[in-house]
Amino acid sequence: MNLDVILRNRYHIQQSLGSQQIGAIALSLYLAENLELPVTPKPLCVIYCWQITEPSEHGFQHEAIATKLYEIGQKYTLAPKVQAFFNDDDYYCVVREYLEGYAYLEEFNQEFGEKFKQVGNDPNLVNLDHKAQDLDISTIKALPISKSLMQSLAKIPIKINRRQLLINLGSSIAGFSFAVLLDRLKPQPKPIVIVETPPVPEPPSDPLKRGDKAFRDDFGNGIYLEMVRVPSGKFMLGAPPNEVGKRDQESPLVEVRVAAYYIAKFTVTQEQWVTIMGNNPAHFRESLQAPMENISWIEAQDFCRRLTARSPYAYAYRLPSEAEWEYACRAGTNTAYHFGDSPAQLTDYAWFVDNSNKRSQPIGQKVPNPWGLYEMHGGVWEWCEDAWHDNFQGAPADGSAWIEGNSGRRVRKGGSWSNEAKLCRSASRNWHWQGDRYNDIGFRVVISAI
Repeated sequence: MNLDVILRNRYHIQQSLGSQQIGAIALSLYLAENLELPVTPKPLCVIYCWQITEPSEHGFQHEAIATKLYEIGQKYTLAPKVQAFFNDDDYYCVVREYLEGYAYLEEFNQEFGEKFKQVGNDPNLVNLDHKAQDLDISTIKALPISKSLMQSLAKIPIKINRRQLLINLGSSIAGFSFAVLLDRLKPQPKPIVIVETPPVPEPPSDPLKRGDKAFRDDFGNGIYLEMVRVPSGKFMLGAPPNEVGKRDQESPLVEVRVAAYYIAKFTVTQEQWVTIMGNNPAHFRESLQAPMENISWIEAQDFCRRLTARSPYAYAYRLPSEAEWEYACRAGTNTAYHFGDSPAQLTDYAWFVDNSNKRSQPIGQKVPNPWGLYEMHGGVWEWCEDAWHDNFQGAPADGSAWIEGNSGRRVRKGGSWSNEAKLCRSASRNWHWQGDRYNDIGFRVVISAI
């Protein structure tokens, strides 16, 4: 029997995500369901709750915390967005999106820890180098909350049964019964709801073992890799004889059966590369959210090895096979592009010679394919694991990489910002030497599903 707290008939607390004393700040994090949205299952969110345990004569701008967290969500594509900010007496709360694997507490420590340790001593630190008027907080809905409820909420452990609840409450109210506590909370509209449910087995923490449709792997410092599950299935590798722009190297058609796997939603960005590799050899460096390019197949392999070493679940990251790449690009279609056969629509889905301004562009700006993958057409060519073969005669039928043959030449797929539409087709393929670097070649990574 679990204690389920509902805040303002909206946020349904599920469990504690940890608590910490950071200088003068007592912080607790909670996982909650947002009951306001009419969907099932209810979306999850993370609630930060804090109070000042050592008041400063200079005051403290709590809005600055919300401002900083809001700015992080706006600056980084894969960081959680702020959804609400509210306070009651000594307690302040921020509500953010829930992202699987996100290091919320570690991020808070990194952004605020050193400054909070000095609150009360230096008036210049309480502002956190941010002014509340720099951000229009009016767009963040204020939700008042009872102080007594927050004091009770702060004592909730990760999993609490009725016996633990009575012990915790008994020590905190010194002789008053749980009924008296509920009576004190009567002015608040339904602040506490106790729901008795049968025990549910804990799901495995590993996203692959759970079979998640998508997950994010944490690089640290607010940098994430977003992976999407690709279902198993079969498709025809290559281009049919009547496809406009088809070349001989895209034939003959081969039926391939592909096992389920996960593929990156975007090509690897410069920001992700710098986080893992510590350098930035890209040619176009105006945006860290632009694709990593000007790297060889060999360097892409090194990135995969280092990424594997940093994976908390020991996931084996690798380059996709050519069959895996084309299967993901097509997303169940058999047309020249994943949206149809007409190149007239390509500008909505890809950066290519007609719209790229002769350079790579930041990821995620175009319409994704039916499986939620971005810029599979155009953008940058993408390295594959396979050695180059002049056609598909003898290609593996199980979706694995075709590594026999001239391993010095490696397959690249998808076309780029510098190419015309026909080279950006799903079946389009070419090669470069595995040590070559070009400013229109990048890559995305995959991992095999369990």
